[in-house]
This record gives sequence, C-alpha cells and structure tokens, in this order.
Amino acid sequence: MFSTPVGNVGLKSGDRGIRVLSYTAAGLTRKKPNDDLAAKVYRQLMEYFDSRRTRFELPLDAEGTEYQKSVWRQLAKIPYGKSLTYGDIATKLKSGPRAVGNACRDNPISIIVPCHRVLSKSGLGGYSGCVSGDPIARKQWLLQHEGIV
Repeated sequence: MFSTPVGNVGLKSGDRGIRVLSYTAAGLTRKKPNDDLAAKVYRQLMEYFDSRRTRFELPLDAEGTEYQKSVWRQLAKIPYGKSLTYGDIATKLKSGPRAVGNACRDNPISIIVPCHRVLSKSGLGGYSGCVSGDPIARKQWLLQHEGIV
C-alpha cells in the first residue's frame, strides 16, 4: 500500500505486470518493500505527484474484456495535461459514450491508466463509478495537478 496526495493506493501484480492499482487498497496484497515492481511503481507515482513525471513506463497486465482493454488503451494515449470526452473516445472506437464510461469505471489501474482525463461533454463526469464525494475530489485534484481544470 502506498500513501499518495489523493489517498492510499494498493497494488496487485501478475507475472506480466500491474493488474490493479486502486484507491483504498481493500483486498489487495501488500507488497514487500524489496519487490522490484512495487518499488518502481512507488517511485514513478511519487515523481508524478512531484510534477517530475508526465508519462508512466510500467508493465501493465489488467484483466478485462476486449472492449474494456480497447478503451483502456485509448486512455493510456491521452497525454498529461490533456483531456478527452467520453464521446471522443466512443467515436474512435465506433461505440457509445455510456459504454466508454462503463469501461472507465471498471479501469483497474487508476492514475497510471488515466481515466481521470476523460470528461463528459457537459462537465466533469464521473470517477470510479461516482459523481460526488471522495472519488470526484480525487478526479478534480488530479486534473488540477495536471493543469487541465
């Protein structure tokens, strides 16, 4: 578990990379301090939060449907400091904004796969399946940190 400016995050990894990086860390395995991947994730996250990193270079191994993975690949292409709408991504995938939003909600690798950079056409949109409370405060913080809002 790592402490970050937006709360604690937990890490779960597989043989090929990160499977989950999630807020609150419920049910996630604590990594040993000498775990190489955990150390690399922690270092890159701290560099991001210190405004010294704009792109993560980490192996990812998220589990999901082919559609979810296609959305997550699109999310990973959104540059630091930029945003897209759910509709923008839906157009690229010949899909619908609601389906894109559902895939964003199910994104298992928060921050690194930047679903916080996806906005609704009329405003902030949701985050982690919520439209208020701590998740939205996290999204707003991340967007402000990157100079998007």
